[in-house]
Parts: sequence; C-alpha cells; structure tokens
Amino acid sequence: MAVTTKTAVNPLVTDIVTDSTANLTVETAASSNQNVYAVEIVNSNDVAVYVHVMNAATNSTTATQHDHQFYCAANTSCYYYFPLGYKTETGIQFFCSTTATGGQSAGAPTKTVNVKIGCTDR
Repeated sequence: MAVTTKTAVNPLVTDIVTDSTANLTVETAASSNQNVYAVEIVNSNDVAVYVHVMNAATNSTTATQHDHQFYCAANTSCYYYFPLGYKTETGIQFFCSTTATGGQSAGAPTKTVNVKIGCTDR
C-alpha cells in the first residue's frame, strides 16, 4: 500500500506553544481567545505530573483556579486531543506541578517536563 501526504490548506492548529522546562512558573501561551486542539506532555520525572491550564489573566499564580488539568504518569508521554477544540475566553496560561492542586502545596517537577499546546485563534 502506498503512503501519500497532503498539505493541509486550512489546518486546525495554527500555533504550537512549547515549554520544554514546564514547572511552577505560570506561562502565557496566548493573550487572546483561542481554541485548544491538543495538549502533549513528555514527563521524565519519577512521579506523575499535572499540567494546569487556565484562562489568561493578570497576576495569575499557581493558586489561581485552573479550568482544565491534564495528568501524565511517571516517565511517560501523554497525548490529549480535542477534535472539536475547546475555547478559552481570554487566552491560555498554564503551569506544571507534581500535585493535583495548585497553591502553596504545589510540588515542583525535579526533572524535565515538555508541554506542547496546539491552538488557533479561529
């Protein structure tokens, strides 16, 4: 069977935001409304990690209530796809921790966590 490749004329994902050292620092992936279609996590830690995603806002911290949370087991890669996308109202911010909750008790990953978020502003 032959394999063919076709270039997408109108791709779902127009931006791939990458944080190759995701940690407790709240990163801003986009500052305007977006549709998120994919979250990929590569976890090299010996413990599970959680990527907390929230609508972008001024002065967000790890204590800010996240809108979505993505789990990735120890020493694995995890892929989350949303064929219809999910809309963020004010942009995208995220951080990574070793605990399901944020705030003062959030644990920092000790090894590299690579996070990619595929999104578009359409």
